[in-house]
Amino acid sequence: MDFNFKKVKKNSGAAMLVSVVFFLFISLAIISGLVSPTVREFKNSNDLIKSHQSQSLSESGVEDAYFRLKNARLIGNSETITLNGNTATTIITDSGYNEKTISALGDVDSRQRTIKMILTTGKGVSFNYGIQVGQGGLDMSNLSKVIGNAYSSGNIIGTNLARIQGSAIVSGPTGIIEGMDIDGNAWSHTIKGTSTVGGNATHSTLQDTIVTGNVVADSISNCTIGGTAKYDTRLSCTVTGVTTTPNPDVFVPAAILPLPISEAQIRLWEQEAEAGGIIGEQIFSSGTRSLGPIKINGNLDLSGTAELVVTGTIWVTGNIELSNSAVLKLAPGYGSSSGVVMAGLDESPINGVIGIHNSAQILGSGTTGSYLMLLSQKEGTAADAIEITNTSSAAILYAGEGTIEIHNSAALKEVTAYKLEITNSATVTYESGLANTNFSSGPSGGWNIKSWKEVE
Repeated sequence: MDFNFKKVKKNSGAAMLVSVVFFLFISLAIISGLVSPTVREFKNSNDLIKSHQSQSLSESGVEDAYFRLKNARLIGNSETITLNGNTATTIITDSGYNEKTISALGDVDSRQRTIKMILTTGKGVSFNYGIQVGQGGLDMSNLSKVIGNAYSSGNIIGTNLARIQGSAIVSGPTGIIEGMDIDGNAWSHTIKGTSTVGGNATHSTLQDTIVTGNVVADSISNCTIGGTAKYDTRLSCTVTGVTTTPNPDVFVPAAILPLPISEAQIRLWEQEAEAGGIIGEQIFSSGTRSLGPIKINGNLDLSGTAELVVTGTIWVTGNIELSNSAVLKLAPGYGSSSGVVMAGLDESPINGVIGIHNSAQILGSGTTGSYLMLLSQKEGTAADAIEITNTSSAAILYAGEGTIEIHNSAALKEVTAYKLEITNSATVTYESGLANTNFSSGPSGGWNIKSWKEVE
């Protein structure tokens, strides 16, 4: 039998080639099965690294914004920081009453992460009246005006068309309102002296007064009442509404309220100022500079066109004088918070005099709800603790143990003093936000962290 060796050899070579190709495909499949998870793991690791970088970048944006708000540094509502060619965009919004939200979006090769921080303000002080006065009382004259309510532990005396465009309250068992035009309600032991009341009047004795609303009093005389009247005795009074006699209601005097800032709070502000350093007397007549938190041993004098930007609590142990076109204002970084500049030493009858004259300006940060308060620690009424004249404007004046005197066309937002005198068309215009004013000080005060978390 003939055997074709060439044919066998040819078939064997083809089989060998098929086997090689088969095993090659098998090997490639195995290698592919081993390499693909490795490649995927490498990609996932790379994505994770970039995601962590985005998170770190967004945290940097939040921390930068918080630092600048905490320290009253300049910052806008939107900021962008760049690190290694990647960016974080930070947005700052007023998210509630005395609350801000900082949101930062970090972006590294489109792997985005967002961190959100919510801040609340620190120390709050309530100014519930446009005017609050201690036992020294309130004197108003010559078209002076309070647009808002006035509360006094001493008498309120007005002459020559002095007006309170709100309610007037004198606390205590012997308090007197005399010669005042009051648009709102009146409450005191006695009201007299050709006064007018646009609302209701509650008194033990009502004399020589015109009341648009209702009256509750033990004794009424020489009066005109547009509403109802409850009384025990009556002499020469015209009453339009229903009368009730004897008066079934016992007169209760308004409670004597403490002034809104405690000595403990003032000591804290002193500590905050001193923590920023101690320097000597400061006198400027031009140029712009920034100070705070700082303690100034001596006086602070701004005149001419000098401008001082307050970046933290300032405590002046001597006196403060602002004149001409000088400007004292809060740094923009305060946002809607308020700041304090203090003068004087505790229980000193000499130090702590504050004078604001000519066209000097006292300004907040530029954001609604931000005020700068000038506080005098001068004690006693022999000489003024704070005097403001001409067309000066300020936000809040405070002299809890002294006298504040306001002249001419001065315009204010709130005044608190042991004794207060307002004359010659001066005006205090109360703003409702003062009822819960929050003061942001230096490194130790101001915004506190409410929450800090990552969001989708």
